[in-house]
Amino acid sequence: MRQPFPSEEYITIVDNKGREKVQRIEFVVRDVRGEDVYVTADGLTYTEDSLEAKDQSYLIEKLSSLSGILTQPDIVIWDPAEAPGDTLIYYKRLYIAAFRRHKVVAAIVKVRRGIKFFYNLHVQESGKVKGLSVVPPSEIEVWYIAPRVRRRQFGL
Repeated sequence: MRQPFPSEEYITIVDNKGREKVQRIEFVVRDVRGEDVYVTADGLTYTEDSLEAKDQSYLIEKLSSLSGILTQPDIVIWDPAEAPGDTLIYYKRLYIAAFRRHKVVAAIVKVRRGIKFFYNLHVQESGKVKGLSVVPPSEIEVWYIAPRVRRRQFGL
């Protein structure tokens, strides 16, 4: 994790409706493949609001683990419900104090115009990757899998 360079304190993000919005970068994480993921103030605020709305406010403290999720995920897939190349989902098993056990946490990263930016965070209740009820496991594109992880641990 690093602070943004002066030339990248602000970036233009394209939202889900195609609108451009200038956002201030809080920090930059170099992910598991060495690619920059921008974490914006708006993205963090949106995530906190989203977690509170879903009664998952216990996950807000895990935002401090965001760098670890992105740099050392268990598995990363392209979201099968989104357009190809639009959304990566980084999964990592983390200890959640509210449950007194480990749960799979998903960090959502959007890719727009070659820029990767953090979008949201949530618990993956099933413990499996997204999309298994919609598409066969063979159609879910794995972008990265940790050496110690087996695909079947995530339903693939």
